[in-house]
Amino acid sequence: MRVPALPLLCLPILASQAPNPPHLAIPRLAQAPSMARDADLSTWKEALVLTEFGMIMPDDKGENRWPTIVHVGWGPDALYVAVEAKDPEPAKIHAARHMRDTNNGDFDFVGVDLDPSGKGQSIARFFVTPLGGQIDEIMTDSTGENASYDCLWDSTGVLTPDGYVVKMRIPYSSLRRRPGDWAFRILRIIPRERRYGISWPRMSKDVQCDICQMARVSGAPVDKPGSPFLLIPFATHARTQSLETDPAARPESKTRLGMDLRYATTALTFEGTYRPDFATADADVDPLQINSRFRVFYPERRPFFLEGMDLLSPPSAQRQFFSRSIQSPLYGLKVSGQDSLASWTVLHAKDEDGGLMLSANGARGVDGLPTRDTAAALRLQLDGRGSGLSFLGTDKRLQGGPDAAGGLIGGQSGGIYLDQYLGSEFHVIGSAMSATSRLPQADGGLLSQRGTSTSAELDWNTRHWFASAVNQTTSPGLVLVSGFTDLRGYRQQTGSFGWQGTWNGGRFSQANASLRGRRLTWWNGNPFDRAVGLSAYVETANRWAWSVDWDIAGRTWADDEVTSNATRNINMALSWKKLSWAQLLARVIEGRTIDLATGAPARIHTTSFSSHGAVGDVCYDLTAQRTELSRESDDLRLVRARKLTTTATYQMPRFFYLKAQAFVVRYDGSEIDGVDKFLKAFLGWQPNAFTNAYVGWSGQRRRDPLAILPTERMVERGLFAKLAWAMQF
Repeated sequence: MRVPALPLLCLPILASQAPNPPHLAIPRLAQAPSMARDADLSTWKEALVLTEFGMIMPDDKGENRWPTIVHVGWGPDALYVAVEAKDPEPAKIHAARHMRDTNNGDFDFVGVDLDPSGKGQSIARFFVTPLGGQIDEIMTDSTGENASYDCLWDSTGVLTPDGYVVKMRIPYSSLRRRPGDWAFRILRIIPRERRYGISWPRMSKDVQCDICQMARVSGAPVDKPGSPFLLIPFATHARTQSLETDPAARPESKTRLGMDLRYATTALTFEGTYRPDFATADADVDPLQINSRFRVFYPERRPFFLEGMDLLSPPSAQRQFFSRSIQSPLYGLKVSGQDSLASWTVLHAKDEDGGLMLSANGARGVDGLPTRDTAAALRLQLDGRGSGLSFLGTDKRLQGGPDAAGGLIGGQSGGIYLDQYLGSEFHVIGSAMSATSRLPQADGGLLSQRGTSTSAELDWNTRHWFASAVNQTTSPGLVLVSGFTDLRGYRQQTGSFGWQGTWNGGRFSQANASLRGRRLTWWNGNPFDRAVGLSAYVETANRWAWSVDWDIAGRTWADDEVTSNATRNINMALSWKKLSWAQLLARVIEGRTIDLATGAPARIHTTSFSSHGAVGDVCYDLTAQRTELSRESDDLRLVRARKLTTTATYQMPRFFYLKAQAFVVRYDGSEIDGVDKFLKAFLGWQPNAFTNAYVGWSGQRRRDPLAILPTERMVERGLFAKLAWAMQF
C-alpha cells in the first residue's frame, strides 16, 4: 500500500511543533507529612501547591468546573502527594470501598503519573478513589494501559462536605529511577453526564503523544533509596479431586512453600520467584470464537510477569515473546536496568511444563519435560518523546529427552523494533524478526524450521483527522516457541482514514467515523481475503453510546483451500454508562461467512449483553452471549454456543473481601456438543498489593457426550488456601 506523499513532505514543518512542557522544582520535606485518614493538611505546609488544572476529557477546551488543589513534596523516603478535590455537587461523587485495581462503579478518582526515568517510554500510574482505594497501572503511548501492574504504596481518602481529600505515599524503592528530571502529572476523573477529566499540567489534543506533555520536575532524592528489599514468603495448600479420568479418584493434598524477592536501586531492579502460585488469577473463560482460524490470545495476569514487561512486549505484527508460554515455572529471575541512553530487561525461568508448549507447536514425545526459558531486551532512547529502537531475543530449550545434551530441542528468535514519533502528528512503528525451531517428531526425526516476520506502520493523527497504513508479512516457517503467532504464511496490507470529535458541552460528548480496507494474500501470492469496512461511534451527553462496524469481503479460502465466497458482517452495539451500579452494553452481530469445517457458506448470528457496576461495596461483572452458526443452503444448525459469566467482589472494612467467579459455557449442534461449568469463591484479606491471605473452594463440571447417557459430572473440585506476607527492609 502506498503512503501518501503530501504528509511526508510536511514532516519538516510538523517537526517544529514539539510540546513544551513546564519545568519546576518540587521541594524536599524535612519530615514526612501525616498520612492519617482525615482532611487535615497542617503537616503539608512545606509542600508545593498546584492549582492550574485544564480540561482533557472529553475535550481539552472549555472551563474547569472542579477546583483542585495539589500538595506535593519529596519526603525522606517517598514522594508525598495530597489532593483536595472540591466538587460543586458533592452528592454526585461516586465513592465506595472496592478491591484493588477495580473500577466497576465508575468511581471518581485522582491520580499521579510518574516517569522516574525521564525517558518518556513508559509511566507508572497511581490512582486513588475518594475512600482511598488503589488502582495502579503501567502505560505506554504505543500499547496503552496495563492495569495488572502492582506496586507497594500507601493511600488514604475521606469524603468532605465539599468534595474529598486523598493522600498518597509512593516509596522511592518501588520505582526504577535515575538522577535528573522526572516526568510528572496529576489527573482527576469526574464521571457525571459525561466522563470529564482534568489535568495538571494542561494538555493539548493537537499534540499526538501523551507522555511527552507531562511536566518535568527536579529534586528527587534518588541518593536515598529507602528500603530496597521486598521479601514475600508464602504458603499455599490445596486438597483437590481430579475426577475427569477417574470419577472415584481420592482427594490429594498438596502444600507448597515459595518466595518472591525484589531488590531495587536507583537504576536496577532484581526480581526472583521460587515455586510461584498463581491461584488468585481468574480462570480463563472460553471467548466463543466460533469458526475462527486464529488462535485465542489470553492476557497475562500473573504478578511476576507484569513488572518491567513493556520492554519484552514491543508493538509488532507477531508477539515474539509471550509470557504465558511459560506455563508452570519452578523459579523465575528477572533483572531490569537503565541509564541515560538505554533500558534493558533479562528474564530467565525454568518451566516444569515447558514440554507442553513445545507439543503445542508440533513436538512429539516431550510432554512432562521441563524447559529453560530466557528472554532479553534492550531499548535505545532516540529522543525525549518516547521514541526508541529495541532489540529482543528469546531462547527456549528442552531439559532431558531426545538430543537434550546438545541443546537441540526448542527454539530461538531475534527481533529489532522501531517506535519513532515524527513531529506532532506522525508515528512510525516497524519490526523485523526471525526465529528457528527444532522439534522432535513421532518418527524419531527432528523437524527444523526457520521463519521471518516484518511489520511497518505509519499513523497520522490530528485533533479531528486520523489515518494509518500497515504492511505485515509472516512466512510459513515461523514458529515462535516462546511467543504467539496469530497467522503464518500470509501478507497483509491495511489502511484506514477517519474523523473524530469531542465536546464538553451540548448534546454530544464524542463521535468518530472511519473507512478501512484490507488485503491479504498467501505467502505464494494467491489471494486470501479482501475487505472494505466502515465504523462509526456516537456518545451523547447522558452517556448513551451507539456504534456500528460493517465489513464486506471477498474471501478466497475455506479449510485452507482456494474457494471464492463473498462474506459480510455488521456489528452494532448500544450502551449506557451513566449509572454507577449498572453500566449496560448490548451487542448484535449478523454475518455471512464460511464454515471452516466444510467450506460451505454459512450464516452467523451473535447477541450479547453485559453489565458491570458497584452496588454499595459490591462490584460485579456480568456477561451473557449466544452465537449460532447455520449452513446457508438448508439452515442446518452447525454450532450453537451460549455463555454466562460473572465475577463479584464484596470489599469489607479492614481490607477483608469476598470474591466469586462463575461461568457456564454450552455448545450444541451437528459439529459439537459439550458443557463446561465453573465456580470459585473465597474469603480473603489484602492490606496491600503483595500481602494476601485467603481460603476458598472451586469446582468444575463438564458434560460427557460420549457416555451412553450423556450427563454432566464434576471433573475437578477442591479447597485451597494461601498466605503471603510482604516485608520491606
